Amino acid sequence: MSTDYAMHVTPMGYNWRSSKAFVLGTISIALFAETFLYGFLVPFLGDMLQDRLNVPPSQAQKVTSSVLAIHGALSVIFGPIIGHYSDRNPNRRLPLLISLGICIVGTCMVAVARSVLVLLLGRVMQSIAGSAVWIIGFATVADNISSNNMGSAMGLVMSFANSGTISGPAISGLLYEVVGYWALWSIPLLVLVIDLVARILMIDCSSEITSNNSHASELNTPLLLREDPASSSAWGIWRSLLCNGRILICLLITFSSISVTMSFYATLPSHIEERFNWGPSSAGLLFAGLALPGILLGPLAGWIRDRIGARYLAVIGSILQALFLGLSGVAGSTEFFRFSSKSVGKGIYSASIISIGVLRPFVSGIAPAELTAAAKKLQKENLVSLGREGGLSRVIAMMDVAASLGMLLGPILGGSLMEHSGYEDMCFIWSR
Repeated sequence: MSTDYAMHVTPMGYNWRSSKAFVLGTISIALFAETFLYGFLVPFLGDMLQDRLNVPPSQAQKVTSSVLAIHGALSVIFGPIIGHYSDRNPNRRLPLLISLGICIVGTCMVAVARSVLVLLLGRVMQSIAGSAVWIIGFATVADNISSNNMGSAMGLVMSFANSGTISGPAISGLLYEVVGYWALWSIPLLVLVIDLVARILMIDCSSEITSNNSHASELNTPLLLREDPASSSAWGIWRSLLCNGRILICLLITFSSISVTMSFYATLPSHIEERFNWGPSSAGLLFAGLALPGILLGPLAGWIRDRIGARYLAVIGSILQALFLGLSGVAGSTEFFRFSSKSVGKGIYSASIISIGVLRPFVSGIAPAELTAAAKKLQKENLVSLGREGGLSRVIAMMDVAASLGMLLGPILGGSLMEHSGYEDMCFIWSR
């Protein structure tokens, strides 16, 4: 009797710990921590390689590129694996805690690293944990939030993630010379402690509900209609998802948007220096104009998507983005008389970059909500092919892979196009 009583005891603070608002807040903090850590190292990485790791100057750029690129490469490899096992395990909370433990260990390894090998191993652990957070975190949000509010919820989560991308390198860059190396690492550790407390407190009721519903569905399904193990195999599930047009379009939008953004990181500083004689501070302001609108407008874009759907937003936003990409290429160019004036060209270029940043939440920013909606609809319509566990985490994993490929290929494609065809042609090619 005492055992039965213990099994039915309600945990302290159950109502607020299991509330949708707290679950959404926990995942938002988790994604903020992941993106914060990704860029936190960048401003002082050069000094770290030279002073602590004794990397020769001739090898510094190669090591820097490896440290930054390893995140995207590992996400492409481990994303599908994490998505597969996340769908098979309805308990989302435990994998989130395990991933955070791996992230904490990896962060400590990066901080104390005295060799390139230890630094890379730490980044490997951060990368795998970060990929797990993106996949399992978005799946947790999708499990807990109704379809009518999915866009707003995903927009809020993406706003937190984008704010981490900006604040990580900004904070470390501002405080590195002020507080020193070791004191600086107290900031990400504090962020991880807050993240840990939130994940421990969170109670994910949707996991138990999903498990019970799956079991009940199996019992109520006639024997002739129950899933065939062959048709619900791992490859069968991936094939069902990859053959869905709605999912493929969202993945293409995600890949192209990240590729364009990362190509700016590789080409914008040199372009504005050559054409407008602008320095690093101007490049920083332009990058802020590209990223900040996503933080502020993400929830609004999601709310509009929930009300009118994603089709019109994506089509109109994509057309406008293409126009502003073209304008950013010809701004200040002597080949276009109306835009050849330096003062006019500077204004047009700045306005174009900011406009692209404003439009991003209405195009690629609504992709997570569309992907989860497509996965849920496919699961309802095609239970046999997807199996009882569904394909929600796998869909998020595909989005993670698409974004990671964009991070890897965007700078390479953008740099190659600029080198061989010029900045104008690069912008025109991206706009198409």
